Amino acid sequence: MNNIMINDFEGPLDLLLHLIKTSKMDIYDVNITYIIEEYLKYINAMQDLNIDIASEYLVMAAELIHLKSKMLINIEDEVEDESDEFTISSEEELKQKLIEYEKYKKSTDSFRKLEENRKEYLTRSPENISEYSKDIKYNMELSIEDLINAFLEYRKRLDREKPLETKITRKELSVKERINSIRNILKIKKKVVFTDLFESFTKEYVVVTFLSILNMSKNNEIMLSQKDNFSPIMIESRI
Repeated sequence: MNNIMINDFEGPLDLLLHLIKTSKMDIYDVNITYIIEEYLKYINAMQDLNIDIASEYLVMAAELIHLKSKMLINIEDEVEDESDEFTISSEEELKQKLIEYEKYKKSTDSFRKLEENRKEYLTRSPENISEYSKDIKYNMELSIEDLINAFLEYRKRLDREKPLETKITRKELSVKERINSIRNILKIKKKVVFTDLFESFTKEYVVVTFLSILNMSKNNEIMLSQKDNFSPIMIESRI
């Protein structure tokens, strides 16, 4: 007998399945008599080592002894006493329990792997940008929703235009730094198209630029305007 202990198994069916695999039998063509004997040997060995055995393992041992005695004297299921307290009445029933347990165990292992894989991904809740939209004034009834939609459309266009193979060098950029760079642009051009401020394809650059525009609008540094629904959004310095 190997050195595996009772608490290494999830229950008596798990132990039985282990014994079947150890004996290299096909679960659909298992020798029930041999497996019963191996199970009982295992339980007796554990008792000889003074190891506490959970009651469920002893209940299964009783079930198997009862089944083995039926098999030895060829008792048919039809003459079984209705008051019989045993739940396993035939070889076929035991096989079916083992087959169902094996299916359950395989599906559980699959879910466990999916759970482990999920732990490798980190999720982040969407940031609340409402603080950037307070007190923002727009011309031609331009709303924060219009600005966000324009931003999303621009992101889609970037995804379509970016090359198949890219090499990205990461550079940390703060909202404060980006605001200063936009101020410098507006000092020279006075008025620019909203999408022209997105000079890089990187996600970080695009997000920081968008937040900078919202922040500057909030502080009344810039004016956002749009002639009609399909015209580009213009950004103009108020200073």
